[in-house]
Amino acid sequence: LWAASVSAALVAVCLLIVAAALGLCARRWLSLARRSRVGARSEDAVQRALEPLSADGWRLRHSLPWQGRGDIDSVAIAPGRIAIAIETKTRTYDAHHLARVREQAAWLSRRRRRWARSGALAVMCLVHARGVERVEDDVFVVSIDRLTCVLRLAARMGRDMRSTDSGPAPS
Repeated sequence: LWAASVSAALVAVCLLIVAAALGLCARRWLSLARRSRVGARSEDAVQRALEPLSADGWRLRHSLPWQGRGDIDSVAIAPGRIAIAIETKTRTYDAHHLARVREQAAWLSRRRRRWARSGALAVMCLVHARGVERVEDDVFVVSIDRLTCVLRLAARMGRDMRSTDSGPAPS
């Protein structure tokens, strides 16, 4: 405005364009910050939901760095050494997200053998959904209200499959 008042119209137009561009950038960054905040809250909710497993001998790890971009949101390690990679989503996901959590579980099996002696499973946890419990593309997709129940069942099934593979289960 000052530039326009002193007859420097070109300078005023340039400053106006720069201000508009900075405003658009700020809007984009605010949107990303909002999305990150929602994601962080969702991951915190999953961490709280997993806590009761600790009392049953499960080990929990969160924000585990891995070879891919980003991190593994949560890893739950059952007493029988089955590792479970958990990807947290608020409500929606796509095939790319399912592939990512499958890759994370495969990486755990290969690179973290002391945690995943009995293999690794992939789980997609939906925080803002209820009553979801299904398998899609070899990934358990569950809502947060079913998470610990499904993890316990998956760990039990893995232990049972291991005992039938190696002969009769011990009495």
